[in-house]
Amino acid sequence: MKTIVIVFLVAVVCIQCATTSKLNIRKKRAWIVDELSMEEEQTGPFPYKLGDLNIEKKVIEEYSIHGQGIDQDPKGILSINRNGTVYVHGKVDYEQYKRLRINFSKENTRFVVDIDILDVNDNTPVFNRDVYERAVDESTQQGTPLVTVLANDIDQSGTANSEFTLRILSVSPSTSTTQFFIYQKKGDQTGTMFFKGYFDYEKAQTYTILVEAKDHGEKVQLSSTSTVILNIIDKPNYPNPEFVEKTKDAADPSVFLRQVAVKEKLETGPMLEVDKLTMCLSDETTDITALNPDLYSKPLYFELAGDIQEKWRLQSNYGTSVKLIKKSSVHVGDHKLILNISDSQGQFSLQTLSIYVCECNDSAYCKDQAAKPNMFAVAAIILTIPALLGVLSIVCQMRAKKPGKSHMQLVEESEQSLSPDVVETR
Repeated sequence: MKTIVIVFLVAVVCIQCATTSKLNIRKKRAWIVDELSMEEEQTGPFPYKLGDLNIEKKVIEEYSIHGQGIDQDPKGILSINRNGTVYVHGKVDYEQYKRLRINFSKENTRFVVDIDILDVNDNTPVFNRDVYERAVDESTQQGTPLVTVLANDIDQSGTANSEFTLRILSVSPSTSTTQFFIYQKKGDQTGTMFFKGYFDYEKAQTYTILVEAKDHGEKVQLSSTSTVILNIIDKPNYPNPEFVEKTKDAADPSVFLRQVAVKEKLETGPMLEVDKLTMCLSDETTDITALNPDLYSKPLYFELAGDIQEKWRLQSNYGTSVKLIKKSSVHVGDHKLILNISDSQGQFSLQTLSIYVCECNDSAYCKDQAAKPNMFAVAAIILTIPALLGVLSIVCQMRAKKPGKSHMQLVEESEQSLSPDVVETR
């Protein structure tokens, strides 16, 4: 019996010890969490006091402190003194760090303190394009969507800092027949432009519209702008091909040229006015112009085709004349570019543009070469002049002697009287 009692007492002691040990372990592993917050992009002066941690002084002294803002990026931003006071030594960007986590650890025990970074309105809404350019038919009915613009603000999502409103700041030219407006759903990043009234090509061929995106920041509102360019497409009445064919005034060269131009337009798309150009290596741009642009539905659209290896580009794609930009990688020599030129009705043609690039001297010698005549051709013409004068002289003499013969008969007889070398030269 005595033995049983002793065993019982030992068991009770063991159970008590085990229970106490488990309680101590749980106490060691318990999480003590505290939380502070700070605004991003604070300008100081530094350091400034952020707040006091709800932690005993003994814990601060016995536990190792590490983590973001201490010894991890962004390093050196935070410090904690032995009393548990947190100090800030520099600014933090919310877009990079939404929260800084500080770890306190000792053996198997660890707890954290979170420093939440508060967003401030330091980012401007940004459009995805600087310029939106569209071609719009003159007959487009009011209420038709014209163009959709898109902007984005990277401030904290769901706050006034990241929400923005789209609106039209200006329209040029301002016409009484057309009024533009933007429809944007609340919270959306996109807005669609519509118009009231009607388009009149005679009053405005192009509209330039300045659009603003302005955020809803509480302390300060930030904004940016983008430009919308609307090219109005005219619907001209071209001459009827049958009517052109019946034109009888062939004595007037201008009538003939108009006939050819209209027939060419009906068969092909827009063509280049000049398909051979010369540029100095120092030149950066040259103009490319369409032939007879009034015969097509404007605006005309120019596009470089083929492998241009990032050596050439167009400053703008729309117009009757556009600027071709030569990049610094272009070398001296002959270059051939393929251009696709189309009008607003889809009529197009592929044109080959030949460009000779040379190292011009002060007198722009290589450009003058295109204008200089072929010296061999000039020499040949000069050499034939004496022979021609000789033939004419003989013809005149023979006509005086033989008035009954025709002009061609006299020429043949005069050739027979000349030496073979002279006849061959003629």
